[in-house]
Amino acid sequence: MKIAVVLLVFAVSCIYAQQPTPCETPVLWEGRASAYDHGKGIHNRFNISYDYYGRRKRIVDEIDANLPGRQFFEYLLLYEVNAFYSINRVTGQCNKTSVAPFPWQPFEIPLDATFEGEYTIGGGNCLITAVEFSDRAGTSPFTWIGSFTYPSCIPIREIVIQPGPDDIQTSVTNSFYDITAGIRNPNIWIPPPNCE
Repeated sequence: MKIAVVLLVFAVSCIYAQQPTPCETPVLWEGRASAYDHGKGIHNRFNISYDYYGRRKRIVDEIDANLPGRQFFEYLLLYEVNAFYSINRVTGQCNKTSVAPFPWQPFEIPLDATFEGEYTIGGGNCLITAVEFSDRAGTSPFTWIGSFTYPSCIPIREIVIQPGPDDIQTSVTNSFYDITAGIRNPNIWIPPPNCE
C-alpha cells in the first residue's frame, strides 16, 4: 500500500513538473497587431511599440484606403509622466490628456496566472509551440487569457473580458504578429512639437 501511495505521489509530481510556468516576455518590442471588439463588431489594425521599463506604449492605426472618411490616429501612452497623446494622422491635430483612464497593463503573464494548456501552431517542418495562461481566478475586475510562444514568450493573442453596465460583459481579442525585439527608432517616444 505504501508503495502505491509513493508511486501515485511521484506520478502527480511528475505531471505538475511538466506544466510550464509563466515565462518572461521581451521588455522592448514592436510589431503589428489587430483588435476585435466583440460587442461593437469593430476590427482595428495597428502598429505597436512597447517599453516595459519606461512604461510606454505607442499605437499607430494602419491607414486603410478601404475605409473612406475614417480618422486614423497615433496614440502615445507615457505612464511615467502621466501623459496620453492622441495625434490625428491626417490633420496632425494633437490632444494631450492624462493617461489615468488607461491603467498600465504590461504585456506579460501574471505570476499567479493559471496554466491553461500548450498547443502547436503551424505544420510540417514549421512548428511553433505556444502556451496559454489565464487569470480567471484572480482578483482583477476583468478576465485575461493570453497565448505566448514558448519558450521565447512572444505574445500571440490575448482576450480581455470586462464587466460592463447592467452586468453586460465586453470583450476584446488582441492578436499580435510580426513582432521584433527592441525599438528601432528611440525617437518614437518624443511627442510632436505641436503637442506640448
